[in-house]
Amino acid sequence: MSRIPAVRDGVGLNEGELGTALFALAAGAIVAFRLSARGADILGTRTQLLLAAALYSFALPQPALVGSHLALALTLFVFGAANGAVDITMNALGVEVERRAGRPVMSSLHGMWSAGGLAGAVLGSLAAHQGLSPAVHLTAVAVVLAVVLAVVRPLLPDVVQRDAAPAPVSKGRPDASMMALGAMALCAFLAEGAMADWSAVLLRDTLDTSEAVAAWGYAAFAVAMTTMRFVGDRATQRFSAVSVLRVGNAVGAVALAVALATRSLPVTLVAFGVAGLSLALVAPVVFATAGRRSRTTPGHGIATVASVGYAGFLLGPPVIGWVASFAGLSVSFGLLVVLLAALAVMAGQLKEH
Repeated sequence: MSRIPAVRDGVGLNEGELGTALFALAAGAIVAFRLSARGADILGTRTQLLLAAALYSFALPQPALVGSHLALALTLFVFGAANGAVDITMNALGVEVERRAGRPVMSSLHGMWSAGGLAGAVLGSLAAHQGLSPAVHLTAVAVVLAVVLAVVRPLLPDVVQRDAAPAPVSKGRPDASMMALGAMALCAFLAEGAMADWSAVLLRDTLDTSEAVAAWGYAAFAVAMTTMRFVGDRATQRFSAVSVLRVGNAVGAVALAVALATRSLPVTLVAFGVAGLSLALVAPVVFATAGRRSRTTPGHGIATVASVGYAGFLLGPPVIGWVASFAGLSVSFGLLVVLLAALAVMAGQLKEH
């Protein structure tokens, strides 16, 4: 993502063509969500993760090597599919690791994901500053990922299909519990996507900050989220996931509401950090719960929830923009207050019956 501007300029795309190409990335992930659980049944979760991660490493530099709009869209579709398959299967293995450890670990695993995102952004910025082409930069990263994959390969567990008979359920329709978890993921991902794309715009346009200061908004959110994920396992073990998510998202909703009302830069930066703390544990806790509640393998439950939740990343940024065009950016950010409040209310869905 950090090299999108350079890749766009290399192919010579306008904003609309770039948007279409990036939609192919999301479409590939959604297709993989639908197929990866079935693939894991045939190949085994561990084998599928290794194959998907190998495809991921191979596909990573390809968008920087093409010369046309169509080729870029196709390579992004393949990369998105590999990324989606890796997402589902590594979360499924995370549930298995958690089961064997006998304690929560999923939040720390998602903390590594967040740390990787921050590291990727920093490396991308440095590579661009040094004038390194996207092709060289992304190929070097792909080689590093392939080496890491070879190192961790012997350490990965596998997930065994459960023998328990499935409970009666309407054919082809997920049960209400899974859909409730999907709704939580949708709210969290919608809010996270909106923060990623619009937090800097809010500070720049509404609070009239410089571009450099505007970048602090998402930085506060992302750093707080990453930090919380590394301590989240201990927090949920001590206070329960229901309590942590209920109180945390309620506080986050209040903080954002106060920031929107006061229009103060310090208050807004603090509120963005609190929102990061509030949303940090939703994805790891919801995915872990979905994996445990699955009637077959964890991958099936996680795929169901991810398919619903991922729509939030697609819907969040445009919804904020549409509302802002009619009512202003401050009003559209009020949707995030509603989303965090909804997560606080829905936290009870995480109770184990």
